[in-house]
Amino acid sequence: MKREKGVFIVWKKFQRRVEVLAPLLDLDVYYFHYSWEEKSKILKALSYLIKSIATLTCLFQKKPSLVFVQFPPTPALYCVALYSRLTGTRYVSDCHNSMINEHWSKWVFVKKLLSHEVMIVHNDHVANQVKKSMGLTPFVLRDGIINIRSKAIKQTRILEHLDLSPKSYVLLPWNFSSDEPILETIKAAKMVPDIKLVMSWYFEKLPNKLRKQIPPNVVLTGYLQIDDFNQLFSSAGVALVLTKWEATQLSGMQEAMAFEIPAVVSDLKTTRFLYKDAPVYVVNEPKSIADGIRYALQNRLELKKKMSILRIETEKEFFAQIDNLKASLFL
Repeated sequence: MKREKGVFIVWKKFQRRVEVLAPLLDLDVYYFHYSWEEKSKILKALSYLIKSIATLTCLFQKKPSLVFVQFPPTPALYCVALYSRLTGTRYVSDCHNSMINEHWSKWVFVKKLLSHEVMIVHNDHVANQVKKSMGLTPFVLRDGIINIRSKAIKQTRILEHLDLSPKSYVLLPWNFSSDEPILETIKAAKMVPDIKLVMSWYFEKLPNKLRKQIPPNVVLTGYLQIDDFNQLFSSAGVALVLTKWEATQLSGMQEAMAFEIPAVVSDLKTTRFLYKDAPVYVVNEPKSIADGIRYALQNRLELKKKMSILRIETEKEFFAQIDNLKASLFL
């Protein structure tokens, strides 16, 4: 069977990590996502069946020379592993932290499927965690940073639509996952009523119990198209990127570095290891989060310079890791 270009299989709407990696590895990206799947767990489960059929159809039609797959969810890994077994095609599992911290790695045959081919994780801390818990030695490849310096950000009317002023609001580029301190942040928002906090994701994923507690200064945008999201991020005063989990690389921090936006992040061993002194560190408690937001807005210009320096250091590390991965895959 003739092999064509490599592909990247992603069971999400969009992801910046994938958009940065794919061109560097000569991969075509195929996203599998339906807006209705975010409305309930039953619909999410149903979407996995539909995506499985669509993924296998795509693979047998494209006949890729190499397959990258984002994991979780586990069914996506199963589909790619099945295709690999039938065709002899190599695959690479790009593993996110929810693989370790949630149930996905406990599904049947997962350890065997990950050990059979190349496994990637996002930082040294999670690599050590994988070694201890699964006995596997993965490659480390942190998120790359989108190149926005060579092209202007497309201007949209999103700020006008949301009644926002540039550099005055805090952006939360979250996805309402179990690792995010959402309740604590809602309480923090009530302590800074003069500052708007903007949450940019499917608001259906926010539990009704929490949605009822949201104060007037919190804006739920719903899912945004990429041009609107870029405009919203680049115009923010501060990015608030929090997690409860150690060993987590914060995707929002890569975006903040790309747009050189000051960031407030959770004070954890891994965030200190990855981001040095560039962001404002807070504990995941309302008062600390509120104080961090005010401090970051008041010291925005100084923090922006630190983000610029961190960007340069991070890019250097990322490209060294890319070269190491390419060498292992003979690309």
